[in-house]
Amino acid sequence: MAQAIELTENVEMYLKYIYLLSQQNRETAKTGEISYYLKVAPSSVTEMLERLQKDKYVKYKKYQGAALTKKGENVAVKILRRHCTMEYFLVDLGVPAGRSHDEACEMEHVLSDDTTRRLQKTIDWPKSCPDCYDLSRLHCRYLNGKIAKN
Repeated sequence: MAQAIELTENVEMYLKYIYLLSQQNRETAKTGEISYYLKVAPSSVTEMLERLQKDKYVKYKKYQGAALTKKGENVAVKILRRHCTMEYFLVDLGVPAGRSHDEACEMEHVLSDDTTRRLQKTIDWPKSCPDCYDLSRLHCRYLNGKIAKN
């Protein structure tokens, strides 16, 4: 029997971007789009999507794209909430936009749910997260005004 896929940073990034891409007025994320955002070869994306499908994180059809299952969506939303929380916190500290995003991207994979909830209580964090995430700018749309002030 094949071993279940471990929720590594790499796996979480796939789930996060499948979620974000599927939110752009369609149901599925295309292999080429995932490849573009993760900066990996389309063949690597196909291989990962097949693995994620075996573990029921996605529903994948070749040439049609991937859609998250409820299990995959739960992981993706959790990662995005961690990212947004950390990015808000860092922007509030005055960390410049590019660096706040990059650091939040790294911390989203190690921050616990408990710490995330505690941080959310101390910052002006939108309850609409992660639906507020702007993929074209790679951060929450509510951060646009806050970043401009830094």
